[in-house]
Amino acid sequence: MAGDWQVTIKVVPKSRSLRLRVMPSGAVVVTAPRFTPRFAIDQFVREHEDWITEKHSAIVTNLNSLTAEREKLFFRGQEYNFRLAVNARQPGVALDDKALTVTTPDEAHSTVRAILEKWYRKEAEKYFKARVPLLADLINRDITHVSIRSQRTRWGSCSSRNTISLNWRLIMAPDPVSDYVIYHELAHLTQMNHSRAFWKLVEDYHPKYQEAERWLKDHQQLLQF
Repeated sequence: MAGDWQVTIKVVPKSRSLRLRVMPSGAVVVTAPRFTPRFAIDQFVREHEDWITEKHSAIVTNLNSLTAEREKLFFRGQEYNFRLAVNARQPGVALDDKALTVTTPDEAHSTVRAILEKWYRKEAEKYFKARVPLLADLINRDITHVSIRSQRTRWGSCSSRNTISLNWRLIMAPDPVSDYVIYHELAHLTQMNHSRAFWKLVEDYHPKYQEAERWLKDHQQLLQF
């Protein structure tokens, strides 16, 4: 494929046609009906290469502006001023009432991003590994394992073995929003689909889930860097 991007293929049995999306993370995703030949998917992507390249380039440019243009960062739904402090000996992150300060050996985007992601992942591990079992207990479900991952196209996932995986970026969202994602995955332990029964269960668990969905949709670009 042309361009500095890779394609992820997502098979959706109920889909009737090929669809193409460039995610806020820069991931290029093709949604395909079941049994779609690979050559047909490749041709579909080739026909849209110019569009993909344009969208992907715009997103990458935005993501790479972390050290040059980013002024705010989210943590558990609160907005903090983003500050840099150059100090080669003590890289890390400090959070106070007003600012999230990254101490970094240099101002390169890749360096700052790596320090930030490490800190966010650590905070996500600490918070969600306590939060998920608590919410599961409230609805009488048992969770065997919680993992923090960097899914390219989703906020969370679950397995039939009662394990829950969450995207580390969720630690940036407000607690009611991350609670919605957790309840969404917990509901899949009962309904492994997106039927009316599934959404009724989600609503029982989290009555304001639609507000949480809207928040994620409206702010998803701000949760990327």
